[in-house]
Amino acid sequence: MRAERAFGAVTRLFLDCEWADTIGSDLVSIALVSEDEQHRFYAEMSPLPEHPTSFVRHVVYPLLHGGQHARQAAELTRDLRTFLARIPEPQVLYDDAVDGALFRYALDGFELNDSALAELPAAPFVESTLLVERDSIRLQMDRYFS
Repeated sequence: MRAERAFGAVTRLFLDCEWADTIGSDLVSIALVSEDEQHRFYAEMSPLPEHPTSFVRHVVYPLLHGGQHARQAAELTRDLRTFLARIPEPQVLYDDAVDGALFRYALDGFELNDSALAELPAAPFVESTLLVERDSIRLQMDRYFS
């Protein structure tokens, strides 16, 4: 990974998402934090997915903040785009392909119709990188952190 580009420094943001289903299609929450911890973004879906796995319902949902962090799809996309637009050359790094897919889904506007998308700020260019591509490395990381 390059730390510098011709136009300035890359701002690395580490991504983590929680999702409600086993295939990773129902976003629950999204968090981004910069390497220097100066830039932070956190949001939760509102309403939360209605049919989460048992684990998500009993372990993840009780940990959520709600309140000011709860966002409907259009609000979440607007706030995510606004956050990223303020960051010089954002590079989003993630350790699970589902996180990357959910990030792009939120940035692209979920499944909002064209008229709803037209009212949102344009999506900024964001480079995104999967940190761990090999299953054996990922399994070792999972074992270590569990």
